[in-house]
Amino acid sequence: MANPPSELIHALVLREMQDGIVRDGLWAQAMAECGGDAAKAQAKYISLRAASMQDETKNLLLKQIQTGIKQDAIKPKDFLSALDMKKNKP
Repeated sequence: MANPPSELIHALVLREMQDGIVRDGLWAQAMAECGGDAAKAQAKYISLRAASMQDETKNLLLKQIQTGIKQDAIKPKDFLSALDMKKNKP
């Protein structure tokens, strides 16, 4: 991972856990990596979920940027570029 998850992301993970939201797959991974020790697994889960949330956020941002670029590339029907105006000159 290039950048460690921010304090905000860790706070969001903590809030999820307080709300009873735990991703089963990540929890299972944390338990497996910590030999079934629930206290250690909780700390590992926070780390795994923060990294997961950071990746999800990055991917969502990239998708939004790509969508914006595609939308910007579409010319409105009434749009005339300078080249179009030259072509249509009498």
